[in-house]
Amino acid sequence: MSNNKTFSFFLCLLTIGFIVGCGPKLPDGMPKLYPVTITVTQDGTPMEGADVILSGVGDWMSTGTTDANGLAKLYTLGQYVGVPAGTHKVTVTKVVAEGEKPPPNPFDAESQRVFQEYQRAGKTYVQFHTTAREYRIPDTSPLSVEVKSGVKNVSVDVKGTIKEEIHQRITPR
Repeated sequence: MSNNKTFSFFLCLLTIGFIVGCGPKLPDGMPKLYPVTITVTQDGTPMEGADVILSGVGDWMSTGTTDANGLAKLYTLGQYVGVPAGTHKVTVTKVVAEGEKPPPNPFDAESQRVFQEYQRAGKTYVQFHTTAREYRIPDTSPLSVEVKSGVKNVSVDVKGTIKEEIHQRITPR
């Protein structure tokens, strides 16, 4: 091989070695993770914008947020692709809002003035859960999935749409 070809070959091997060997270091004790997606529906309809948590296998928690098709890619500890093998409790939370979001809490004269204008204009802002409380808490969630080698997608269905207010209503004085 010529020097240019030898150098190019060496550079290619070095690049491949870097890509393969320099991924994120897994935390000590983290079990093998299996790449899994979850599809979440609510009464059979894809649930967009839902936060999903899989828990119950040691201290490892896997999370994701659903897209327009109700599909979420799951990450353990928020950064490692995949889920440990085992049976996981599934919690599903989705929050929607009505009204115009208020300005940040007043901490100086200018922000206090802006907040007072918001209140005087009669604007309101309310947030609601759209999933029943039982689906939002691991101890009460009836949802569970089994993750194991070969499983690529799991599905759950949340029953009943609700509208439960979760934050104090911001209204004019």
